[in-house]
Amino acid sequence: MKKLQKAFETSVNICFVSDEKYAKPLCTSLYSLLYNRDKTRNYDILILQDDIPGEAQEQIHALGKDEPGVSIRFINMRERKKFFPETANAYYTAAINYRLYLFDEMFTNYEKILYFDCDMIFLEDVSKLYDTHLGEKEVAAVRAEDLRILSQTRRAIFLDGMPYNVDNYRSDGLKMQYAEDYFNSGVLLLNLQKARQHITMSQVYELLTGHKYMFSDQDVLNMLFDGKVMPLDFCWNYTTFVAGHLQSGNIHSQTLYADLQRDKPAIIHYVGKRKPWSTGEILREQYEKYYNIMENKI
Repeated sequence: MKKLQKAFETSVNICFVSDEKYAKPLCTSLYSLLYNRDKTRNYDILILQDDIPGEAQEQIHALGKDEPGVSIRFINMRERKKFFPETANAYYTAAINYRLYLFDEMFTNYEKILYFDCDMIFLEDVSKLYDTHLGEKEVAAVRAEDLRILSQTRRAIFLDGMPYNVDNYRSDGLKMQYAEDYFNSGVLLLNLQKARQHITMSQVYELLTGHKYMFSDQDVLNMLFDGKVMPLDFCWNYTTFVAGHLQSGNIHSQTLYADLQRDKPAIIHYVGKRKPWSTGEILREQYEKYYNIMENKI
């Protein structure tokens, strides 16, 4: 696959990964991002996919139509699909692995990029996040705060069928030296120029296919960036898992996440199986706000 050319000389570079199943949530997510953008800046948006129907692509393209400084492009990854294992389940789609190609030479012209899952809503301009100075770090991400509860309950999680508690899974299973920095991979600010100096696609293939991970390629990304992570404020990846515990009325849960209670979401991430477009109720009104506006627009 040829090297991708940038849409603008200077821009906020953004990548989503999606498939046909998530096309409508992607449309809503992207609309909320554009709704809250800084209109004085350029936004170069890449969508890695292999099966989004033409009609859905046209609807998504329509979001950027007649919007100066906005480029939306679909990158067909079908030829690359065969190189990765089938990881689709209730939490992940097989297409999620396409984001690992950000380290491939096809993205050589991109030195820095924001990656976002498509099950989220944006309440702030993401250029504020893009402008974060990474220094010597290679990725900025929010710690996986849901692991606090799992660690407290000592729930077993598995690697290659072997049970681990949460802490041992990261340190012993994934061999992470900086296990406390384990992050949720739904929001990533990547210094691709620096990362490509030590991450190769053969290394990515080996890690992804060598084990059966509990958290799919999120585990692989954490291993690749062990010790190279800049933690972000929780507001940039405000998960409904934590929001649910804060709203539960359970004293233990509220105490466990007390330090996050004052965070005002900049990005709401609808993690897990219960999504706002189906049965999910947590922070559903924020999603429906942008969905309804978007439906009227297109």
